[in-house]
Amino acid sequence: MSFWQSTLGNITGNSEDAFAKSFKQIPDGTMALARIESFTNASYQDNKYLSIDWLLTAGEFKGQKVNQKIKVFGDSRDKDPERTRFRALNMLKLVYKLFGFTPNNNMPPHDSDLEFFMGKEAGIKIRETEPNAEGKQYNWVSEVHSTKGFQCESGIKLVVKREAYNELAFDMRDQDLGLTADIPF
Repeated sequence: MSFWQSTLGNITGNSEDAFAKSFKQIPDGTMALARIESFTNASYQDNKYLSIDWLLTAGEFKGQKVNQKIKVFGDSRDKDPERTRFRALNMLKLVYKLFGFTPNNNMPPHDSDLEFFMGKEAGIKIRETEPNAEGKQYNWVSEVHSTKGFQCESGIKLVVKREAYNELAFDMRDQDLGLTADIPF
């Protein structure tokens, strides 16, 4: 292949092919059709998991990617690592069943096993995390469904205003609402 060829198509020099699209946070509860772009073993801070990168193929957010972590090895940072592992193993088996994949052994999947899933399509439900300490939110995949009869639907942006709530609670404590008169202590 020459320098001016691409496996994605002809090199046109047109703006729609050259400019990066702006990507927005995907609203909580969005249902979209998606294709598996990668499915691999991954790790972060000594916690191993399976990672699926989904490319949205239909709906309002077509072209955006969202990641799904399947924590089949548990996660020591979670409140209940065994519960996390139980749900993750069930998610992995659901994905296997959805695409008709039967493992040939009783071992954790290798990346070569997961190559089977490349390009497979499903309907997914996308959720948003609550804002972290820096106020950032992230998307994650909470459900995976068959494409048969699946309907794309945009969710609603998750908005959490902790500061306003805490200020309201503080203001209410400072006010005499006359509620203490009936309290016997």
